[in-house]
Amino acid sequence: MRKTLFRCFAIAGAVLVSAFAYAQTSRTVTGTVSDSGGYPLPGVNVVIQGTATGTITNVDGVYSLEVPNPENSALLFSYIGFQQETVAIGNLTTIDVVLENDFVGLDEVVAIGYGVVRRKDLTGSVGSVDAEEIEKVTSSNAMQAIQGKVPGVDIQQSSGEAGSGVNINLRGNRSLTASNSPLILVDGIEYGSTLDINPSDIESMDVLKDASSTAIYGSRGANGVILITTKRGQAGVSNVTFKSFMSTNMPTNVPQVMYGRKEVQRLIDRANYAADEASGNWGDSNLLVEEVLTESGEDFSEMDVYDNNSYTDWLDMILQDGTTQNYEVSITGGEKNTTFSLSSGAMFEEGLMKNDQLGRYNGRLSVDHKVNDYFKTGASMLLTYRDHDARNASVFGQALKMTSIAHPYTEDGEIIESPNPRYAAHVNPLLDEVDGAYSRNTESTRLFGNYFVEITPFEGLLFRSNFGFDLDKMRRGTYQDFLSVARAQTQRTSYISYENQSRHKYTWENVLTYDTDFDNGRHTLTAMLGQSMDQTIYEQSMVQGDAGPEHYYNSTFYDLTKIAQLTPPTSDWEKINHISYFGRVNYQLDNKYLLTVSMRADGSSPLASDNKWSSFPSVSGAWRVSEESFMEGTRGMMTNLKLRASWGITGNSAIEPYQTLGTLSTRQSYYFIDGRDIAFNIPDNYGNDQLKWETTEAINLGVDFGFANNRISGNIDVWSSNTYDLLYFKSAPPSETYPSIIDNIGETKATGLEIGLNTAVVRNSFITYNINWSYSTFTDEVVAIGEGLTKNQFGREAHIVGEPVSVFYDYEADGNWDVGEFDAYLAAMQDENPDFTSNYISNYGMPGSIKIIDRNNDGQLDDEDKITYNRSPKHILGMNNNVTIGDFDLSVLVYARLGGYIEYGMNSQLNFESANWGDLDYWTLDNKDAKFPNPGTESSTHANYGSSLLYEKANYVKIRDVTLGYSLPTNVIGNIGLTSVRVYGSLKNYFTFSDIDNYDPERGGSINFPLAKQMVFGLSVQF
Repeated sequence: MRKTLFRCFAIAGAVLVSAFAYAQTSRTVTGTVSDSGGYPLPGVNVVIQGTATGTITNVDGVYSLEVPNPENSALLFSYIGFQQETVAIGNLTTIDVVLENDFVGLDEVVAIGYGVVRRKDLTGSVGSVDAEEIEKVTSSNAMQAIQGKVPGVDIQQSSGEAGSGVNINLRGNRSLTASNSPLILVDGIEYGSTLDINPSDIESMDVLKDASSTAIYGSRGANGVILITTKRGQAGVSNVTFKSFMSTNMPTNVPQVMYGRKEVQRLIDRANYAADEASGNWGDSNLLVEEVLTESGEDFSEMDVYDNNSYTDWLDMILQDGTTQNYEVSITGGEKNTTFSLSSGAMFEEGLMKNDQLGRYNGRLSVDHKVNDYFKTGASMLLTYRDHDARNASVFGQALKMTSIAHPYTEDGEIIESPNPRYAAHVNPLLDEVDGAYSRNTESTRLFGNYFVEITPFEGLLFRSNFGFDLDKMRRGTYQDFLSVARAQTQRTSYISYENQSRHKYTWENVLTYDTDFDNGRHTLTAMLGQSMDQTIYEQSMVQGDAGPEHYYNSTFYDLTKIAQLTPPTSDWEKINHISYFGRVNYQLDNKYLLTVSMRADGSSPLASDNKWSSFPSVSGAWRVSEESFMEGTRGMMTNLKLRASWGITGNSAIEPYQTLGTLSTRQSYYFIDGRDIAFNIPDNYGNDQLKWETTEAINLGVDFGFANNRISGNIDVWSSNTYDLLYFKSAPPSETYPSIIDNIGETKATGLEIGLNTAVVRNSFITYNINWSYSTFTDEVVAIGEGLTKNQFGREAHIVGEPVSVFYDYEADGNWDVGEFDAYLAAMQDENPDFTSNYISNYGMPGSIKIIDRNNDGQLDDEDKITYNRSPKHILGMNNNVTIGDFDLSVLVYARLGGYIEYGMNSQLNFESANWGDLDYWTLDNKDAKFPNPGTESSTHANYGSSLLYEKANYVKIRDVTLGYSLPTNVIGNIGLTSVRVYGSLKNYFTFSDIDNYDPERGGSINFPLAKQMVFGLSVQF
């Protein structure tokens, strides 16, 4: 073992040494590379032809290269989107080159499943984001780089907790019970969460959206696929890069509650309402403040708070300005046969709530080695360690409920456990900030990597074998003191838990690809055959219990001996095996007509024997109209025109392990023999051995276009999908002990439109201005949820045939009842029908209570009176502006999400008289047109009915990112050995425009952690 380790380190060391030692000296050739408009091109590859020796141009398009044998050498200039240029050196010492535009990005290489193609050869719908856009991300999640830049992608961040993730949705909702999240792969290996990967390690992200692109992933492709390609080393080009940014993070759009005199007035209005209700004489009561507030209390007097104006801002007590620090170092390079990329980074984040802290440390190494013309091998490895001290997320909501007339501390500085004299259950949200009162620590270590070999026995034939692994281990421990927020309200005992999870996934893929052309290139063919197998093993164990009404401030969750009452430990072990066979053929005729056909067969262990296998075919074609002879006269204007069409079937592998089998649970019999309770087992889940994958059939019609040498370019896609065999629960027979059985009985459908537009507004040697637009819209619908069933309601949500997939289902409010209005309504109904009765609750019609619309006017409030509130957005738009003026650069990203409802947590607090309210316009006798009901007691009115008052339209427009950068001139930094230096400042998530006051709708209605806006300062140095 030691010898093996020594050899590995020796090989790695040799690679690194060779990378830095590689240098030759002779004549220095310098020059500038620019485009046809005279604009300098940074990042152009300049290589001595026939060798791996080269460099890249700096931000001013300038290069300098030592050439060992200049008289007999030539320089090769290459850059994505431009035609290559070769220039003989001879006796020249200065070579300036102008690169001609090559249809701007049409020859750009795009990752597809198990291969790459030029963008102009795509027959499916694929969106891409490059490294430049990805590196603008200043959070722990690289997925935010896609937001607003790829049509059809909906990305939302619902929590501002340190290190929190995002929710990703491609082309709407398909499944009713399973996940709608896309498949994410890194260098071809399934990766899952992107929280562990450094955005700076990513070269590109390609989003596969239509079924013809994703069908090659079979049962995992229904929700779309995101392919992440990481950075690799380049032969002959060595770079050392240091990057760092620091940010101040502030809460954005924090909900406002009744505060100070406003809250006092609400209490007075509530007391007057209660007095009027008791007397029946509305408007007679006019209580004074001293009749409502307490004169004395155990810890403070409400009247003293009122007189001294010494109210408490509870949110200010628990919130803080957070910080983020990020540091990265990367080294890339290599020589003709061996290249490498080495990087490391550290991120430290202080959250918006005190004691919310995250540390992330990552390192990555990739090495590629060409043994000879027939054999190449390589490996990459990513190691990530995360350490997160989290807060109880409900503390923020607890602070929102607290009355501002209460004080958190006594005059002696002691924390008051329950400062609200009107409602003792509202404990002090600062209890968790007592040292040692609350701890929730999560440590995770993840090792992800792959090793590949490539064999090319002859030109055109490539065999690639790739073995990947993902080893993830997590430990989470929690301690809640009996006087913490979570325990003081109810149990009054301390709580300790300790949990371990591990997930090991191994993947082995073998792919054979053959490329050929014939008839002088008129026909080109790429054929691919592959096989893949993977295994996932998941383990979990947890110990938890009560530690009694004792403080263990100096103890941690590691000390399980403190548990006085142990809850039965839990454990879980799962193993899933998949095996797949797949193939694809790409054919081109005359560089104008393109056809792609693919097929994948998947087998999965969670399924029963009769349904373990399924096949997923696809076919797509494209016609490059702009290459036709009849278009020759328009090529000055029409650079590119391609029509696309595709059809495919994909699946959703949503079935959990062992779900096809029945399970038993142990119950007490309460029948004793020899003093022992005899336990027995009963079925608690009915296995269904007919379960199979959810299946989506989809079509896509698209057009790619470009005008004026692609100064204006873009794409339009129209798509439609039908998803059937959806997993859904149906009622179990009455004789069974379990309530429902899962079966493939659901069906949904969806349609959508996507538009992407790229415009080069200004492009010259000094100024460039580009705007990239994205737009998407979709509608979805429930088609079936089981034979004879048209509606299934769960809480305030429902699945209803003919309605959108994700909806709230509730009543609709129409203002509030006036004095005597409800009695008049009942009298009128009884005049028409003396036998008329109503199921309204007895106090429903009190003045100022919510007036629910009785749609069929039958006096009964039931499901016939409810309507749906679609949760999905109707329009998603993005506008990405990029400007360069000399050495300055400016980017502005505008993002809009229009349509869709959220259940707003602040409005839900209307149901509780004991909780403080949001700063709302509520009903009084002097304010009868108010939107919200009276501030009366719960027994009087509005707590009994949900309604449209709980929901808000989540329209919002954000200026998501504003970044201003400056690159130091090369004639300044070149003298000290630097290639480039850039400093920048950014405002992230700083400006939000919404109809909901003091709230960021991106949070989805939650009133836990607020989102953050960031002020960022960064530095990037390359040498």
